[in-house]
This record gives sequence, C-alpha cells and structure tokens, in this order.
Amino acid sequence: MLEHPDITRALQTGYPDVDIEYPAHCPACGCECDYFYRDCSGAVFGCENCVQRVDAEADDET
Repeated sequence: MLEHPDITRALQTGYPDVDIEYPAHCPACGCECDYFYRDCSGAVFGCENCVQRVDAEADDET
C-alpha cells in the first residue's frame, strides 16, 4: 500500500506539500549569504561575509 505524497513529505520534513527554501551557504566560509563571488574561471571563492572589497588606487599593500 502506497502513502499519499503529502503524508510522505510530512513524515520527512514535518510540512505537507510545502517546498522549503534553505538559505544559501558560502562554500568558502560556511556562512549564510546572499551573494557569491566567482573568479575568472567561474569557481566560487567567497561571499559578502568573507571577501573584503579594497580600492585598488588606495591599497598600500600592492
């Protein structure tokens, strides 16, 4: 005997017939984030929590 899909979903997630949206997490630091930053090859290297924007003209370390 098969269960109704709503029953199966309720047993698995606790919610019947509701798609749950999970927040994105940065692959570099693991924090919840809204944006990823990619390098030229397309690989994600950080997010708004772990990447710092620096003005190239004012950066003293170059």
